[in-house]
Amino acid sequence: MRQSLVITGALRKLSPTALVACATAAGVQAIDAETEFDDDMLALMRQQGLALGPMRIRASLADSDPATRAQAVESACAQLDQAKGWGLHTVWMLPRNFRNDTSQRENWSAVRETMPAVARHAERQGIRIAIENCPFDGQNVVCTPESWDALFALIPSGAVGICMDPSHNIWQGIDYLRATREYAAHIYHVHAKDTEILTEGSYRYGVEGPLIEAPKQRHGWWRHRLPGLGTVDWNAFVTLLTDLDYAGDISIEHEDPLWEGSEARVQAGITNARTHLAQFIPA
Repeated sequence: MRQSLVITGALRKLSPTALVACATAAGVQAIDAETEFDDDMLALMRQQGLALGPMRIRASLADSDPATRAQAVESACAQLDQAKGWGLHTVWMLPRNFRNDTSQRENWSAVRETMPAVARHAERQGIRIAIENCPFDGQNVVCTPESWDALFALIPSGAVGICMDPSHNIWQGIDYLRATREYAAHIYHVHAKDTEILTEGSYRYGVEGPLIEAPKQRHGWWRHRLPGLGTVDWNAFVTLLTDLDYAGDISIEHEDPLWEGSEARVQAGITNARTHLAQFIPA
C-alpha cells in the first residue's frame, strides 16, 4: 500500500512548490492527481520523487437540470481521457448534485441515467472509477451498502467500485470493518480520514445534528480528524486491507480543524498521520 495525499482545503491554500514540499517532508509517496495539474506541477513532483495517485473527477452527475447532467457526463469522460493520458488506472469521484436542490431518491434517479455512460467510457479506457462513500450533505447518494448494491446491479462490469473512507462509516453508523470485508472486491481506492464523536453534541443534537443553534463544530455531534485522532481502529482496518490483498493507494485526507491554520501545522498533522498509518502497513 502506497501512502498518498488528497489536496483538501487546507492544502489548496499552498502554492505548488509549497504543496510538493509539504508532501515530501511528510513522507508520503504520491499526491492524488487533480485535473488542474499543469506541466510545472508534474515536473515539481517528479523532481521530488512523488508519484501521481488516483485522480479526482468533479462532475455534477446527479444534477437536477438535464442539460447540466449531459454536460457533466461529457466532462467526466474528458477527465477520464486526461487520467488515461497520465498513465493512471484509477480515478475517484462522487456523482453529486452540486445544487443539492432535490431529494436523494431524485439524485439516485439521475445517477441511474448518467453513470452507465461514464462507466462505459472508463471501461474503454481501462480505468476504474472509485466512488467515495461521502454523502456530502445529501449531494451523493452512493455511500451505503444499500446504494452500492443498487449501483453494482445497474453497472455489473466492474468499471465502478468504492473509494472506502472509514470516517464516513463512523458517523453514518455503518460497521466499516464489515463493509470492507463484504465489499472487498469493489474497493479500488482508500481514503485515510478519521471521525471523532463529540459526546456532548451527540446528547444535545442527536444524529440529526443542530436544527436551531449554530455550534462551533459544523455537524454538532462529530467532526473529522486525522488518522489516529478519532475512533477508527487503523490497526484493524489496515490489517484487514492487507489480509484482503488490497494493493492500491491509501490517501491521507486532511480535514481536521485542529491541524489547520498554518503551513507548519498542516504539515505536522499530515506527518503524524503518515507515521501513525505506517505502523500497520507491511514493508
